[in-house]
Amino acid sequence: MNAPSSHMERLQPALAALHAGRMEEAERLLRRLLRQQPEHAEALHCLGIALHAQGQNAQALGFFERSLRLEPANSQAENNRATVLSALGRPAEALACLDRALALKPDDPGLHYNRGNTLMTLLRDDEALAAFDAALSRQGDFRQALQNKGIVLTRLGRPVEALATYERLLALYPADAAADVTLSEARVNRAWALDRMNRRSEALAACDAALEGDGAHALAHFNAAPICLAMGDYERGWREFEWRWRDPSFKVHARNFAQPLWLGQESLEGHTILLYAEQGFGDTIQFCRYVPLVKARGARVILEAPPPLLPLLRTLRGVDELVAFGTALPQFDMQTPLMSLPLAFGTRLETIPADVPYLAADPVQVEKWRGILGPPRGLRVGLAWSGNRELQSDNVRSARLAELAPLFRDSIEYVSVQKDVRPHDLADAARLGLRLYGELIEDFADTAALISLMDVVVSVDSAPAHLAGAMAKPVWVLLYFAAEWRWLMEREDSPWYPTARLFRQKIALDWEEVARRVGDALATRAH
Repeated sequence: MNAPSSHMERLQPALAALHAGRMEEAERLLRRLLRQQPEHAEALHCLGIALHAQGQNAQALGFFERSLRLEPANSQAENNRATVLSALGRPAEALACLDRALALKPDDPGLHYNRGNTLMTLLRDDEALAAFDAALSRQGDFRQALQNKGIVLTRLGRPVEALATYERLLALYPADAAADVTLSEARVNRAWALDRMNRRSEALAACDAALEGDGAHALAHFNAAPICLAMGDYERGWREFEWRWRDPSFKVHARNFAQPLWLGQESLEGHTILLYAEQGFGDTIQFCRYVPLVKARGARVILEAPPPLLPLLRTLRGVDELVAFGTALPQFDMQTPLMSLPLAFGTRLETIPADVPYLAADPVQVEKWRGILGPPRGLRVGLAWSGNRELQSDNVRSARLAELAPLFRDSIEYVSVQKDVRPHDLADAARLGLRLYGELIEDFADTAALISLMDVVVSVDSAPAHLAGAMAKPVWVLLYFAAEWRWLMEREDSPWYPTARLFRQKIALDWEEVARRVGDALATRAH
């Protein structure tokens, strides 16, 4: 945060403590001053800075707001208020503060940079890119703006431009530069861009270069994990994946249990273990296959998962107690997140537990949906074309329905098996004759019942693809040019899902060509 200057003599000791990083001392001096002058705007502002530095963001916000009521034209105070609002998980309000600050200081590169970061949090990546460009037009060597511009470009499916951005960033460092945080981040993020270009050997080399400078760089290890897994190196991949817990961006998924983490070494005989979902619905569906293997080790198994998955997971073998995420947990002795189970079982490509089906539809639900759908009107195809829009990878893994128009053919019945339909797809759904039932899908038990009534499921890389595979239904998966690690590289089949057939983009973000191939294959199957 930026502290304001002051010519008032009584503020100087507090400012000196603030700039020296002695935040508790600064807080004490500022509170003393404010007892005598409660409407001292600059002291209020500085106290907000000291409190923020000590992690007391809610209190800091109050002091910034009091300061701004007294001096509303203080761009630094608006910027700092935005910082604490972001820390409090209120990015939309933070953005409004930054817009006010930029109205006061439109040429401040730091304000444009902070605005870009806030827009990234809101997943408004096109606008974030424009904000970073605005910062860079005012300060061309703004390293962190280049860093985050590259991240946004990669998220937008523009890795070639991202790579050029990182090359520009790395050129700002001298050849003999000692490794520092920003240099290591640049190398790691460059690796991500290379990964999105399917240049995975180079991507891994970039991660390793970052690790040479800092062997404990959590993000370098974490980013190496999906690269290794995509290349089939499961031995290193699962090991590197455990570094996710040390990456600050992954803290949202972290759980602080007193019980020890089980990674396969200790006996489970006679013990109770908690297995819990940590990421998306698709991840949970893919990795819950390990639950029966844990049960076979002699454990009593508690499985915690998001509520929409609970009715579906009641069909999974090996679960002694099913618990909704967010509710009280029963007693247990050990714990493991589902996505650490491949490491616990030493999974390699040839030992992936792919005994499908391991999930099933409820017969009562199936009959309900059979009545809703009525008799088939030809080959019945379940379609899922977009996933969770809040995931960073959504820009590359989801398609617009209009882009998939070439797969729609006469004499084939198309049924949506996804719950949410984005507004821009509604008109195309009507034009293409896609049957929508989102308002009737309450949870994944409904999705499973729908899928059970399909002849084939066509899905992008989202939860319905995993569910169809887990149910052993024929599933054709539409994949981005540089598909996620779980689909490996170049293969048309999946060792995770024996009934899956993979259709990969030949050119990044070209969904229409993929849709044409899938449409031809469907037409052949229909006849």
